[in-house]
Amino acid sequence: MRKLLIIILAVAFTFAGFAKTRHLGDFSYINTDGPINVAVNAVVAVKFNKKKYLPFILYLGTDKGVTANIDRNSIVMEYKGRIYHLPSYKEWRKNYNEDVYDLSLFSREPEHVFPSEMSIYQFQTDVDFFPARNEGLKIGNLLSISYRIGAVTKVYFKNPGIKRGDTIKIKIFDKDNKSIYGEVEIKF
Repeated sequence: MRKLLIIILAVAFTFAGFAKTRHLGDFSYINTDGPINVAVNAVVAVKFNKKKYLPFILYLGTDKGVTANIDRNSIVMEYKGRIYHLPSYKEWRKNYNEDVYDLSLFSREPEHVFPSEMSIYQFQTDVDFFPARNEGLKIGNLLSISYRIGAVTKVYFKNPGIKRGDTIKIKIFDKDNKSIYGEVEIKF
């Protein structure tokens, strides 16, 4: 009886860590438990995980009554207990030339973020942290989001050697108030 109880508790704790993030299909995930609501399209990063930089499309919004300002330092990736920051736009552009190809790969895959809770937001679409060379977007240094006004941006992290079966977390914080945050887990 005691062994059965231990097994049940172990399974419960294992799934409790993943309960916040929901899989939307084809490597798209969402987590709306924090003040910042986060959805991510990770299909290109997962399917082509040998790239030097891993691309993700983030969809961000907030709970009612919450406003958040997010800069490049406010977004991190956690992998095997280590924190990885976004590269600067200059570093990324110098070392990576597959951005247009990444866009074409994203466009070939079905988008599973919609319909979800993210469909309530009107997304700002003129600013991006990592605009591709063929996009007419401004390079963003700050995204301001609030209830009903969200933001969508591509982010890239230098690949630390992620393998199939590994799990990462992408964490987003308000640049001035770390208690305003959101995170999402992605399984490769």
